[in-house]
Amino acid sequence: MNCALDRHQHFSQNDELHNSVIVKALTMRTYGISRIGFAALALILGTSALASEWKVELQGDVRGDITTYVRSVSDTPIKQFRGVVETPHSMVAALSVIDDISLCQQWIYNCQKARYHYTADGERLLWMMFDGVWPASDRDLVMKSVFLQEYPNGPVTVQSTGRQSAAPEQSDYVRIPMLDNSFYVEPLADGWTRITFTTHMNPGGLIPAWIANIVATDAPIRTLEGLKRMMNKEPFRDYTQSSPPAKLVEKHNLRFSTRDS
Repeated sequence: MNCALDRHQHFSQNDELHNSVIVKALTMRTYGISRIGFAALALILGTSALASEWKVELQGDVRGDITTYVRSVSDTPIKQFRGVVETPHSMVAALSVIDDISLCQQWIYNCQKARYHYTADGERLLWMMFDGVWPASDRDLVMKSVFLQEYPNGPVTVQSTGRQSAAPEQSDYVRIPMLDNSFYVEPLADGWTRITFTTHMNPGGLIPAWIANIVATDAPIRTLEGLKRMMNKEPFRDYTQSSPPAKLVEKHNLRFSTRDS
């Protein structure tokens, strides 16, 4: 069977499972998510039922190639995009790169910089700035990200949702009003890791939907290429599930079978 088709069947069959894992993890464990944040996640997950089937946009030929998909979503002309890739590195390598915001500009598509922003009640959010793609102006984004894992050594979902009004707007940037991003990082039996990056966003401003869709088609490829590149660098390429960085595990309450377990 074609490897890209096999990956497509895999995540199509597991979309509902993926969503149920997020909800179950949120209800069974404490991640410090506000009621508003939980409601936003529930709304985002609910929109999956309103989306069409995924269609292959760019098909990888061999293992390690990136395959991208696109689908329409009800009530918006802006499409949802997905990129899937398998790498020979540990899932801990991917999660460590995603968690380190000092690296964002090195691998996330068009990212200028990223920093933490703390709200008046102490909630920590991520504030990111992006280069605009001509003729669009530069954009910024405020979002909440959570790491979700249902069982030890199991897949981890990094779910990010936009928080448009959580930080003051900047005169040199157009605020991105809506974002729904997720990295689904799953270990494979042969030691490889499959990463599924799904994104749906409204870039805001006066960008026509057809331009937004062209840009968004490129974003999953560039972002996953950057993530693969970072995973192949030290120290990330040396990370394993049996010896994950303690800071990553403690920060996100992740569970792996370590050498000391």
